[in-house]
Order: sequence, then C-alpha cells, then structure tokens
Amino acid sequence: MAERGGTWQLGVHIADVGHFISKGDVVDQEALGRGSSIYMPDQKISMLPSVLAEGLCSLKAGELRPAISVMIDLNPQAEVVRYEILQSLIKVRHQLSYYDVNTYADENRQIRILNDIAQKFRQKRLDNGAVQITVPEISIWVSENQEVTVNKVNRESPGRMLVSELMIMANWLMAKYLQARQLPAIFRSQREPRERLYKNGVGTLFQNWMQRRLLSRFLLNAKPDSHSGLGLDAYITATSPIRKYSDLVNQRQIRAALGLETAYSAEQITEIIKSLELPMSYVGRFQYTRHRYWLLKFLENQIGQKEEAIVLHRARRHYQILLTQYMLECDLPLSSGIELKPEDLIQVTIQRVSARQDVIQVAIG
Repeated sequence: MAERGGTWQLGVHIADVGHFISKGDVVDQEALGRGSSIYMPDQKISMLPSVLAEGLCSLKAGELRPAISVMIDLNPQAEVVRYEILQSLIKVRHQLSYYDVNTYADENRQIRILNDIAQKFRQKRLDNGAVQITVPEISIWVSENQEVTVNKVNRESPGRMLVSELMIMANWLMAKYLQARQLPAIFRSQREPRERLYKNGVGTLFQNWMQRRLLSRFLLNAKPDSHSGLGLDAYITATSPIRKYSDLVNQRQIRAALGLETAYSAEQITEIIKSLELPMSYVGRFQYTRHRYWLLKFLENQIGQKEEAIVLHRARRHYQILLTQYMLECDLPLSSGIELKPEDLIQVTIQRVSARQDVIQVAIG
C-alpha cells in the first residue's frame, strides 16, 4: 500500500501456482479430480500436495515467491483509476492474522486506509444492487483427543471485512482484464434474487438468514455476465488457486494473457466446468455433513442447556427455528396454547442430541 500523486496504490498478490503445475501433468489431473481442498473440523484434505500447498505455492514471510499481482490505483473515493496485472516476485515482510488486524485497526494508519477503501468499495457494490448477507460463522476445532471447541466468529470484524472486499475487488478486476482481451474463463454470474428483504446491506439476523434462501443460484460459464449478488458486471474467482481448481484455471488464463502459457479455449473451459460439477458437489456435501456432525457432537454435552432461538416459519406439525449461538436450524414441536410467528425470539432447552443419528430435539422454555 503506497500513496502516489493523490491516489493510493494497492497491491493484491496471489501465489503463482501455475508456475509450478503444468496443464495435464499428474498433479494437475489429481487436482481436477478433487476440485477443491476439503476443510473439516477434524482434518483437511488438500487439493495439492503439501510440499506445494504449504511450501512453494504459499506466500510465506521472508521467502521469495513467484506471484500474480493486481496493482490498483484508487482515488480518495475508493474508485479504481487504473489497474495493472503482472507477474511478480514477492517477499512478505509481515504476516498478520485476522486477530492482529483487528487489534491494530484503530492504531495502524495503513490498516485504517485499507479498511476505509474496503468499506467504500462495498458501498459502491451495494449501490449497484449487491445483496450483503451478514451472518456469524461457526468455527469448530477438534483436538487430537477428540475434544470439540465451538466459536462464533464475527465475519464483519475489520480484518475479515477488509480481506473479503479486497479479494472481491481483485477478482472483479481480473474478470474485466480477461473480458477486455476476449479470453474465456470460469466466469461466475447470478440473477436477481427472488425477493429482497432489506436494503443497503442492513437487515436483522432473521432477514439475513431468510434472504440467503431467496438468492438465485450462481452460474458458471465461459463468457462473462453480471453478478447480481455482488453488484458487479463481471466476476471470476482467481485468488485461491492453491485450494480451488477453478481458481487455478482462471489464474492460468491470466498467465496466458501475460504471455506465460497457452490459453484454454472456450470449449476446454466449458468441459472443465462440467468436469468439476460432481467433485464440487461432493466437496460441498462432505464439508456440510462433517461440520454438522461435530457441532452435534459438541451439543451432546449441552443437554439441559437453555439457548436463544429465532422462529423461522411454521410448518404443519412444528416450527422451524434457528439456534442463534450455533447458527443451527432445528424443529420445535407445536406447543398447545403457544402461538409463535416468524422472527419471534424465544428460549428453548436442548433435550436430546445424537451426532451419529443426526438428531437434535429441543423444547420451548
């Protein structure tokens, strides 16, 4: 981050995974078959061998690494004045965690500036119709002796918001870069949501949770199109080539535009999109089921605990509710004499939980 002639120059640097993995080699074929790294509370299955994922393809402090850099000039209103994408060599001086950024958010001038840029960029996306879904993230960690720790993480903390918005900005600019050069890629698009429950990114937890159900599915195509959910005219993901094969493909298209390798054709991109459908469906399902299993495993030790919940809707024989401490949906049996309506805040008691049987039962009060 540097000031230059009344503008700020921001650099987003992504490890150049394509420098180490060639199209069609053994590692590349295995990565395509996996589609993505799998992150679970008790283990991680990497898309790439650890020698690459945690070594050569990781921007580690003090180590010189090849990278693809997006250099962005922004005016004080956080508008992109110009940008450039180039091959680079990067040596990270300081590696900060989310906790570090949150701690120094008010003290460090550069972090304050980056945070201001991120907030202004998000506001521009919201003004363009973006749908901001703001719900806490449930982090689960399992120790070697099977002890489960559950934490609710604020995804809107300065560090997480800053990184999220700057990655979205970099992905958007890389999409525009490829679009301008008429190169195909795995572009993401999304139609308008079926309904909007709130405006300008501000809504209750209930509204945010229900809004997610009303979003249209994102689409993958070799040609760019608008992304309603993000409020952007074109979008790809290319900032995680270590853990997502689609990002590696898009990074290769950037490398091709820079003259570093041969580009995929539109037909090849379409075939890759089809090839990724099955493994990515497995990845999503596997991550969800393992997360739910370990969360229920933790709740097995919370029998009798009282928890806050929000009523989502009424079905024929039960209410569907959300346990706010764990962002977990479950059923609440209809109770005689008690009428509830959506968005009511209630207290329930955990009565029975079985992770193996995928069961959680609660009662009101």
